[in-house]
Amino acid sequence: VSGDPMDQFTIRASSGEILTSRALDRETVNLYRLLVNATDNSQPRPLYSQTEVLLTILDYNDHVPLYSPEFYSIELNETYSGTYLVQLNCTDGDEINTENTQLSYRIVSGNASVFRVNSTGAVSLTAAGSLDYEQDTLHRLSVECSDAGNPRLSSNAVTLVTVLPINEHTPSFAQPVYNFTISESSAVGFIITTLSAADNDLGADGSIKYAIESGNNPLTFFLDSVTGALGLRRTLDRTQDSEFRLIVSAADGGGLIGRTIININISDVNNNDPVCNRQTFSFQTSENITARVEVGRLSCSDADTGVSGRLQYSITVGNTGGRFSIDASDGRLFVTGPVSRSVQAVYSLLVDVSDQGSPARSISVTVLVEVQAVNRFAPVFLGAPYTANVLENATIGTTVSQINASDADSEEFGRVSYSIVSGNGDNVFLIDRLSGAIVLATTLDYESNRSYLLTAEA
Repeated sequence: VSGDPMDQFTIRASSGEILTSRALDRETVNLYRLLVNATDNSQPRPLYSQTEVLLTILDYNDHVPLYSPEFYSIELNETYSGTYLVQLNCTDGDEINTENTQLSYRIVSGNASVFRVNSTGAVSLTAAGSLDYEQDTLHRLSVECSDAGNPRLSSNAVTLVTVLPINEHTPSFAQPVYNFTISESSAVGFIITTLSAADNDLGADGSIKYAIESGNNPLTFFLDSVTGALGLRRTLDRTQDSEFRLIVSAADGGGLIGRTIININISDVNNNDPVCNRQTFSFQTSENITARVEVGRLSCSDADTGVSGRLQYSITVGNTGGRFSIDASDGRLFVTGPVSRSVQAVYSLLVDVSDQGSPARSISVTVLVEVQAVNRFAPVFLGAPYTANVLENATIGTTVSQINASDADSEEFGRVSYSIVSGNGDNVFLIDRLSGAIVLATTLDYESNRSYLLTAEA
């Protein structure tokens, strides 16, 4: 036998059977051309003939599909918008175009809902798949490559998909607007609330710093940049600032910023005394009052709000006989009955002005009410009518008569003055307007005029 340089075969001389002497490898030699001689035993010279034997080595699935390389690693941003990821390379040493080299791929471990592999070994994202650094930073896929031979042979390759973070989430507060009410008596350092913003990014991109952007004038509040604790930096005075509107930001390490509004209302504490525009009020009234009449109004205020700024008035001293009253809500002062200047010219009242806070705060002010006289009575002549005799030779300036009138009124309304209103056409007489003395102003002539009828007025 010839054509077998590697002694792969033997032949039985008696039967002509060709046998293998060692293992065959089709992938090394797939066809052998053996030249076989057949010889008889004739003598002296044996006869022979020769034939060619073609041995085709049939394929047996003895090669495992092999990856090259066996390990794949890729890095992708979590916002990767494509689908294709990597091409796996797997080969099979068996005869081509046979079941033994018909390869197929499948993901045997890893996230099969996110990734898929096609029949050529291309790994890609599924239609519904996406990368999310916050859910998985690393995907480890084991992809099997198998042939269709019998027995079926396979091998696995590892594909690592590293997801890189992108700052895709903006910090967000639970509410767009927060409303708080605190007392103006709150102590410095009082914590109003602890704000919290969420950021679904990881690492520095999810690390949040808080800050007050506006509305904190003057510096009334502090905000811990790390914990989000919002507190009081200074004492409050509601009369100066009754409410605040803060814009608060939450910034992550990647520069994205979320914002919210903080409305802080300052509730009132009764920390202000009532204030009147003067310490002493002066009013006037007439003594002929017969009904309830307003004589004046106290002008007072309180810087507090609500009940703490609502005032009430009361007369505490000086209202002898109950001649005065005051409206408890608005401070209007009334005289409630007759008063007489001749009895008391000025009334001095002490008025208490208090708020309705708890505890209440109050002040006292003085109210002076002057009773003005009224000309109630007409003068009355005493001893009227008057008669007098005078000699015609009486000298000028001689007192002819003295008239006298009185007036029950007081002060200027009780002071009487006199005048001649008729009977003195020739101005014969003069009257002293203060004393009522009537004197001659010129000489008399009995023969011309023996009598005069004067009418005097007081």
